[in-house]
Amino acid sequence: MLKTGLSAELRGRVRDKPAQGGGLPRGLLAALISYARLPAVPTVVAVVIALVLWQAAADRALAPAYVLPAPGKVYSAWTQLLLNGSLFRHVSATLAEASAGFAIAFVVGAGLGYPLARSETLSRIFSPFIATTQAMPMIALAPLLVMWFGLGVSSKVIICGLIVFFPILVNTTVGLRSIDRELLDAARSLGAGTAQTLWFVEVPLALRPLLGGVRMGVTLAMTGAMVGEFVASDSGLGFLMILSRTNFDASMVFAASLTLAAISTLLYKLVGWLEYVLIDW
Repeated sequence: MLKTGLSAELRGRVRDKPAQGGGLPRGLLAALISYARLPAVPTVVAVVIALVLWQAAADRALAPAYVLPAPGKVYSAWTQLLLNGSLFRHVSATLAEASAGFAIAFVVGAGLGYPLARSETLSRIFSPFIATTQAMPMIALAPLLVMWFGLGVSSKVIICGLIVFFPILVNTTVGLRSIDRELLDAARSLGAGTAQTLWFVEVPLALRPLLGGVRMGVTLAMTGAMVGEFVASDSGLGFLMILSRTNFDASMVFAASLTLAAISTLLYKLVGWLEYVLIDW
């Protein structure tokens, strides 16, 4: 009995004794482990590693400076855009075009997805036309849309809408068709009308696939805005990239493209947060 008690006491002292030989204290180690589990930590670590590799490639001159500028030069170009107000103007133009195109695509895609999901006949009639809108590369269709709708914002909004329309429509249709028919029959047997069934049964059950289409759509909308700006524009991140390329300013091209990537990633994460708020909570 005495030997057992002494052994337990010794084990307790060893467990409570701080680590020797320069090791991390247990409290600090536990805090680091808890911070490492935060959702943003892997993203930050990946970005830091990418920047380190980028800087190492630039230092070793693995590619000419006009092909791969150093991160510091890209940051200087981005800071220059920020200080002279050009960054806000170009970002605002691209976001306005992408937002308008996405809104139109969402309304049309989700609105058309419901009857197509509920009627096999309508689905067979419209499927060839819907597929045709995606068959031709948008970079080839963009000049034609500019000829039809002019050099203003309208052509860019239509390009964004055409790119975003398809994933919204497909995800809406798939989400509605995946709903168990017995649930719909049960709702109708309890006296729910068409609007009530749609709002209280179909929309909640199809919300995750629909938000998946939205998550894809917000990033594709930015791509659509860039495509339209590549063809004809006087503002926007796409215009800034074309202008910088013409001037052989690789740092400015990288600054514009990384700004676009950062905005697209942020929008993607915001939709994921919305999905958590609406569904996963």
